[in-house]
Amino acid sequence: MDSKAMFKLTYGVYVVGAKNKGKTGGCVVDAVMQTTCSPEALVVCCNKGTWTRRALQESKEFSLSVLPVDADPFIVGNFGFQSSENADKWDNVPHKFVSGLPVLERNAAYLICRVTDFKELSTHVLFFCDVVDGENGTAKALSYTEYQESWKPRVMEAFRSGRCALPSAVEAGSSIKGENKMSKTKWVCKVCGYEYDGDVPFEELGDDYVCPVCGVGKDQFEKVEEAAPAEKPAAKKEAKWVCKVCGYVYDGDVPFEELGDDYVCPVCGVGKDQFERE
Repeated sequence: MDSKAMFKLTYGVYVVGAKNKGKTGGCVVDAVMQTTCSPEALVVCCNKGTWTRRALQESKEFSLSVLPVDADPFIVGNFGFQSSENADKWDNVPHKFVSGLPVLERNAAYLICRVTDFKELSTHVLFFCDVVDGENGTAKALSYTEYQESWKPRVMEAFRSGRCALPSAVEAGSSIKGENKMSKTKWVCKVCGYEYDGDVPFEELGDDYVCPVCGVGKDQFEKVEEAAPAEKPAAKKEAKWVCKVCGYVYDGDVPFEELGDDYVCPVCGVGKDQFERE
């Protein structure tokens, strides 16, 4: 069977926000379906091997953020390509708390859900939930089909960058930590070597400015372009095995070829045969 035929079913892409024993976490899900409208209820399918699944079974509550079409691809990688066991996922993205549960700041909508029952499947757990609160947004929701067609390469690239493009940071003109600048300009006294570091650009200083160390005038300073440190040679690119369904990259200690035939993707649960070497 061609598993990609399943991509044509109309799913959305969502981020589950969970809280359990004082710790927050979450994961990306696509299998969400409304079951009744009075009362408002839905079912959510979550991978058995995740921290989020355990949190939902124990705390019996979660938030569901509907991703908009203009969401930062990093969000999908952040919640889909690492485990809440060892990553503070919500610290990496803009969020707020509603009823004590984390919700994405930018969303097409969000729901607050209470788990009423669950059923274990082969690789996932199906949660039956009542919707107790929610808010509709104005953005168009991202569909799973659109994600499969054009998002996956962008998600992987954004996740490797290790950062979320926060609109607030861009609007404020903040620099990104670790950003590599091409060069740095500085003015240095030719007599004593003092480097000017004032807030006023050196070119705008009055003609009466003197070096605070040796007392020579402004004309004794020279402009120096300091080159950025040379980049380290790129490490040799190693072959990797990537899940064709969700984009998860296998990074275990055991070589992928030596894994048993019962190995399944820890994110979406498909078998070993759905991985491809890149």
